[in-house]
Amino acid sequence: MRSLSNPPVQRDAPGKPAGRHPQILYRPAAHNEIDDALRLILATDGKVASDEQVLDFLNFAVHRRMDLNQVRVADKSGRVVWAVLPVVSPGRTMLLLSPPRVGRHLSDTVAPQLVEHVVAHFSAAGVHLAQALIDPRDTSAIALYQSCSFQNLAELIYLQRAVRASNHPVLPEGHYWTFYSPQSHAAFGRAISASYAGSLDCPALNGRRGIEDVIAGHKAAGEFDPRLWQLLCAEGHDEPLGVLLLARSARSDALELVYLGITPGARGQGLGELMMRQSLAVAGAAGCGLLSLAVDARNAPALKLYYRSGMSRVCTRVALLRDLRGEAAGREEHDSPLLPTARCPLPVHLPSTVR
Repeated sequence: MRSLSNPPVQRDAPGKPAGRHPQILYRPAAHNEIDDALRLILATDGKVASDEQVLDFLNFAVHRRMDLNQVRVADKSGRVVWAVLPVVSPGRTMLLLSPPRVGRHLSDTVAPQLVEHVVAHFSAAGVHLAQALIDPRDTSAIALYQSCSFQNLAELIYLQRAVRASNHPVLPEGHYWTFYSPQSHAAFGRAISASYAGSLDCPALNGRRGIEDVIAGHKAAGEFDPRLWQLLCAEGHDEPLGVLLLARSARSDALELVYLGITPGARGQGLGELMMRQSLAVAGAAGCGLLSLAVDARNAPALKLYYRSGMSRVCTRVALLRDLRGEAAGREEHDSPLLPTARCPLPVHLPSTVR
């Protein structure tokens, strides 16, 4: 892949690169460069990250099983000038972490070339979708990914609320919960895909991946526990009415609401509020102090439900997406049938910033 990301340099004379600019190399970071790369990626307010912030992130990376050996850097005369950390997840997706601001001296060639270097490598390795989650204020970073063919997917609103012990909601007569198991795996897949019909949550994701990749992506959000995945079922109905996926957040006392979906025929019956009460009761029973989630800013019905349930806005992120399928020769065809990808994850932990 080095030959793809570092094309031959045009030279004016033997041994001298063309023009006055030194050659830029796009390559994996050496072990002793990872800290410097993270200082750039974790920068805030125009200042590189401190030793404490880098150490905090390194500890978080261990808990999340991030492979920091995947860091890629732009090397200018032996100095790291820009960096990208690709976080590859089950379900053939990756999240790109990069410096929040892109200076003019980097925006034309250096930063875009490094993004393309990362995309080319992981596309060939079988990754299907690349995502970036950017603070709306970091306009230069948004412009960078747009210049690299990433499409604006949604503005995500991150919500959370404090949790205290509460009773599980009383279910309507004939209704019951079913937990995740190998035996119920297929039912979860059908319920998730059915709930996407008419969804206002990141609708541009519809038709992106097969359901097995979707489920794998959901399982990778936080710490998977089958007891925290539940189907709402009812006697006399062949299929579940709704699906509730929860996960513990790594290194925090938060429970993440990974996905809440209701099938079209069961909507308008107050089941969304029932499932939110169930989420809060589960969080309290698990000893979690917070319930957190992300939602598309355009999904007005879901926002109303969450605000009624006591959720408060924490931050926003612009989600950008690039479909990598077809960008490498010899890649397999799209999965069939195609269904929506997993919803965008919460931002990975960035020290000194909200989650």
